[in-house]
Amino acid sequence: MSVDEQRRYWDDFYKSARSADVPPDPSAFAAWTQERLSDEQLVIEFGFGTARDALWFLRQGHAVRGYDFANSAVDAANQHAEALPGDASFAVLDLSDTSAVDAAVADLSTHQAAPAVYGRFLIHSLTDIGRTNLIDVASGLGAELFVEFRTGKDKGMKHVFGDDHYRTYLDPESVVIEIEERGGRVTTLDQGHGRAVYKSEDPHVARVLADFAK
Repeated sequence: MSVDEQRRYWDDFYKSARSADVPPDPSAFAAWTQERLSDEQLVIEFGFGTARDALWFLRQGHAVRGYDFANSAVDAANQHAEALPGDASFAVLDLSDTSAVDAAVADLSTHQAAPAVYGRFLIHSLTDIGRTNLIDVASGLGAELFVEFRTGKDKGMKHVFGDDHYRTYLDPESVVIEIEERGGRVTTLDQGHGRAVYKSEDPHVARVLADFAK
């Protein structure tokens, strides 16, 4: 599936009634991440989808920046954020577009403290260049990187939201190597079932926390 086809898929998804099936409550990964954030740390979420986690981080007192390549997701997130107190904004960004990613990093670099770069169920839906660019964002910002993704042990399992979109199954150790090659220090690698349960689905996922402090 090409990047344009992926964009159309997700844009249509977030405009459709199917998106209402996504739980409104924050994910278990968001709660896990919140326990490890410092007070008022800037949270930058990539691939925020319905913005359930991003808006929850906002309600916890964090400034939030969100990026997604689905226009419908960005429009909905900004509408929801306008009704809440705090500092949040959402914008369209294609992580496979290196020039656009570099521009976003330059804009985000105006923040003084090291931010948290957050991606839940994101990197297994990215191409290699998109995944590399995400890691480079964290590196360029001297950020903490929080990612949760499906592993190879989840391949072939039944998925509630189907398999009609791009998805790859990643080896956690390979992701760790990619992060370390770009200057990150992986402080946590946690994997297994029971971490992202939804209805009948209990996928095998990995959680990685890495530090790119300069």
